Amino acid sequence: MNSNPDNLIRLLSLARKLSTREGFVEEYFQRLPESDSCGDAYWSVEDDHQTIFGRTRYNGHDTFKTILSKWNRARQR
Repeated sequence: MNSNPDNLIRLLSLARKLSTREGFVEEYFQRLPESDSCGDAYWSVEDDHQTIFGRTRYNGHDTFKTILSKWNRARQR
């Protein structure tokens, strides 16, 4: 883990948000415009999740895409 104080503060502020599916998805969408691809945005969030919690939230980008699709369908109802 990067022990830079600014990075630690950033990670601490993300911990609560990334602990929920909705927060993870919200953070993904916030990072999407500045990322080169959907995969880059996903891995950026997933790397922070792993740094904070010691494990990944999803088993990879393909799994996340499936979850995201279900999340989008549920929101449209």
